[in-house]
Amino acid sequence: MYSAFVNEGNMIMPYLEYKENASSQTAKYYKENAFSKEAANEVRDGLIQVVENPSGTAHSAKIEGKTIAGKTGTAEIKQSKDDTEGTEIGWFNAFNVGESDESLLLVVSMVENVKGKGGSHYLLPKVRAIFDPIGTPFFGSKVT
Repeated sequence: MYSAFVNEGNMIMPYLEYKENASSQTAKYYKENAFSKEAANEVRDGLIQVVENPSGTAHSAKIEGKTIAGKTGTAEIKQSKDDTEGTEIGWFNAFNVGESDESLLLVVSMVENVKGKGGSHYLLPKVRAIFDPIGTPFFGSKVT
């Protein structure tokens, strides 16, 4: 679904790549016009603020010189409303904005048992590390 927010409302059909230089493959739409272009842009702009705004829940994933959009979430797994022993699942979906087609990336991440580890915030440095080398000459480079 998040692919619609970087493709003017069109959801891209996901696929796995298992060969070098496979970028000649043309993306296929899974659902055209899942959202209007205006609605998709409005949601995208809000997701950018989740990372860019200093009070955003994913601000620690911000990388200077890059625009990352994202959404954090924590799910509580409990036996009942009053259960205090349950566990938590943290998730963070993120994509970069304004990169060349070769560097566009959408990351969907989820980790179980994040209770006491910061919930979804546990994932932020891990996902940030994925976006950090995008657009640099080699993977080991760090962008600050």
